[in-house]
Amino acid sequence: MKIKKSLDPIIGALYNETNLCKKESVNMTKKIYVVGAAILNEQHQILASKRSDDRILGALWEFPGGKIEPGEDPQTALKRELREEFNDQIEVGRQAAPTAIKQYDFGEIHLTVYYAKLDTHHFDLIAHSQVKWCDQAELMQLHWADADLPIAKAIAQADLGKAAF
Repeated sequence: MKIKKSLDPIIGALYNETNLCKKESVNMTKKIYVVGAAILNEQHQILASKRSDDRILGALWEFPGGKIEPGEDPQTALKRELREEFNDQIEVGRQAAPTAIKQYDFGEIHLTVYYAKLDTHHFDLIAHSQVKWCDQAELMQLHWADADLPIAKAIAQADLGKAAF
């Protein structure tokens, strides 16, 4: 009896700590900060890229880009991602729309898209199966990834003449 009573506070503390950890883990979501490029050409068309079928969110359209690495600012990350994904160099302009936040099974995506202009035109597709130049009216005809959709809507309504570089 005496041993049981002396262990009760320890067992109770362990039980409470375990439950606290379980509650915290339920509310913890991995936040993933991502940057994308709304690449414009001289005709004010926007480049959309279709994700390869074998990737997460495969076959959906998106603004090309990727994760921001620790220590990178968004513009540097965007330039790196376009080099990696397309083998292209870009100039980065202003932010195209408010950052979109979307919850997926794998984490919470925080997507910020910037207007950009190509300095080179290689389009070596690594992560995508297709790219397409779209007029603003065409943007909403594509099946966008959920995080990209509100940004595509904003760009479809934007005055692209104000996207200075």
